[in-house]
Amino acid sequence: MPRRPTLPPVLLDHVLAMLEDVPVGLLLLDAECRPLWCNEEAARACAVWNHGERPAAALRARKAFRVPAALAAACAEFHADPDTPTKVVSDNSRGLHARIKLHAAPGEPVPAFHIQLDYRRPRGDRHRPLSPGAVALLARLSEREREVAMRVREGLRTTEIAAELHRSPLTIKTQLAAIFNKLGVRGRTRVAALLNR
Repeated sequence: MPRRPTLPPVLLDHVLAMLEDVPVGLLLLDAECRPLWCNEEAARACAVWNHGERPAAALRARKAFRVPAALAAACAEFHADPDTPTKVVSDNSRGLHARIKLHAAPGEPVPAFHIQLDYRRPRGDRHRPLSPGAVALLARLSEREREVAMRVREGLRTTEIAAELHRSPLTIKTQLAAIFNKLGVRGRTRVAALLNR
């Protein structure tokens, strides 16, 4: 059987960049449950799973990355029952769901866990009043940037913000970059943390 061709490094970089924008968390673990790769959405979902929503919003998800115990336990069950094709793990109180598959690539003797993470963020605090500090931060932004920042506070993803505001995802990304620059932060989790104080 012919082996699948390997991707040239330039193409691999494009594929990985494209996977960062997928609105579902993607996590790849080796057979011993050690992380091999994840996108930002998966890192965020794992941070919420490990720490809870509020503490996770203040973390840099990739730097604080750790495989949640519930996922590690489900992966360990695959070794006990390898005939099960897929396992689903959920924490409904936090809106977290994971679909786990044990997959062996053709020609590769060691399998890996392919995990899709879905974090349906609770939106219960959507109408919570802003603190004076959050109002002062929003005053630094333009009106259109404030609309985006408020939706980041609510936990909406780029595509959801774009749909709600009838703008393109590229426009939202540009406005997010301006928000990060004006507030002196590096990511949307920090924006959400500052506006939810």
